[in-house]
Amino acid sequence: MDNIRLNKSAERVVDLLVLLAKSGSPLTLNEICTGLGLPKSSGFELVQTLLYKGFIEMDDARLKTYRLGLGAFEVGSAYLSSAGLPQQARPYLEELNRQLGSTAFLGIEDKGKIVYLDKAENYSAVRPTAKLGSRRLMHTTGLGKALLAALPTDKIQYIVGDGDIVGKTPYSKVTLSDILQDMKEIRERGYSIDDREDNLEMYCIGSAIYDQTHHPVGAISVASIYSNMTPEREEMIVKLVTEAALKLSRQLGYSGEKLYMDHE
Repeated sequence: MDNIRLNKSAERVVDLLVLLAKSGSPLTLNEICTGLGLPKSSGFELVQTLLYKGFIEMDDARLKTYRLGLGAFEVGSAYLSSAGLPQQARPYLEELNRQLGSTAFLGIEDKGKIVYLDKAENYSAVRPTAKLGSRRLMHTTGLGKALLAALPTDKIQYIVGDGDIVGKTPYSKVTLSDILQDMKEIRERGYSIDDREDNLEMYCIGSAIYDQTHHPVGAISVASIYSNMTPEREEMIVKLVTEAALKLSRQLGYSGEKLYMDHE
């Protein structure tokens, strides 16, 4: 990046959109300017331009707060439509949702986090709070753990670190040794379990998906309410999730017999 000259105006537009995407709530002009380190006059012009283009919109006229607009959604949707994985995974997510009445997710790894790319929830009685495009810890989520277990041990260590590891709930694994043991167990049984490790009310089961080079390209999972989980229901979810993951992997060109192999 040292030899690349960035256009400041374009950089500010991207930074503003990312700021609003990550904020979790609408922001005022002052909050936007503070977050971007901009003078109020420059921030006002930037906001007005993106308002006019439809990439952000007024959330509350009285409070003068702003949120992402339809233009940002359309660009994000165009990316998903052009990416092969979400298109090919969509029927499997919809079928899992229909069969189980629980939300099915698709995710990929990016910069050490699991990114939620798609979900099917039309038949879900209770809908988890994970939003599309959101990023969560890999070692606490069913999606993240499913993908993490498909990686070599050195990459797992690189992603989670070996110092102070952050958890989400009292059930989260927060030492490298515990996480590596968890990865070993996932490989042995062939699927991941998130037992209230990211959300105290949720129990998730997931599996990695692979491409023709046998490289893990993502993961799918099903999120259920913990209090509704029974051994019979867990067995059914495991069967359907692993079957879907293997079928989708086959569709992507994977020729392996199992979803997980041993890694050293």
